[in-house]
Amino acid sequence: MKAIVITFITSFLFQGCIITNTPGFHSGYKKLTPEERKQIKFLSANEILPNENSKLIFAINAQSLLRSIQQKDTTLVYVWAPHCHSSACISLISAQQACDNKGYNLVVVAEYYDIEEFSRQPILKNPLFIINHKYYKTDYCTKYSRLFSSDLRQGIKLPDSTKYSRYYMFKGSKFIGARNFI
Repeated sequence: MKAIVITFITSFLFQGCIITNTPGFHSGYKKLTPEERKQIKFLSANEILPNENSKLIFAINAQSLLRSIQQKDTTLVYVWAPHCHSSACISLISAQQACDNKGYNLVVVAEYYDIEEFSRQPILKNPLFIINHKYYKTDYCTKYSRLFSSDLRQGIKLPDSTKYSRYYMFKGSKFIGARNFI
């Protein structure tokens, strides 16, 4: 009986190590090779975000993003998780097409690093951004995503129906609301 309990506890502990060492729990930055890290450019809090798309992925904070969209009419910010399988998570090309059809400026902000998945994505009108986990002083995806989202919404609380939304609407840099779908 004692051996069964020890086996159960050991397997549970090892399972936890496997789960918590994956991008989505952590940022995944530490797992990037030196060559992959060259594809990431960390922008300072007051640095202007680029308008043109490139092969770089820009690590940003919410204030920089809000400053960059203040002159735009309507912007949809899609907080994208590369391996999300929810019906609310759509491909980036589908998001771009939907935004083009509605006249929205699409800004995609990835939650965690997955260079392989990033390289499979189409070139969008705006560069691909990622939440700057260093700025938020944590490597835990849930925590820095929550902090980024709160900053992006400028502290406005969401109703339960959109609490876990991935789509945020802005008129200029003024937060309009969150949506579960485009």
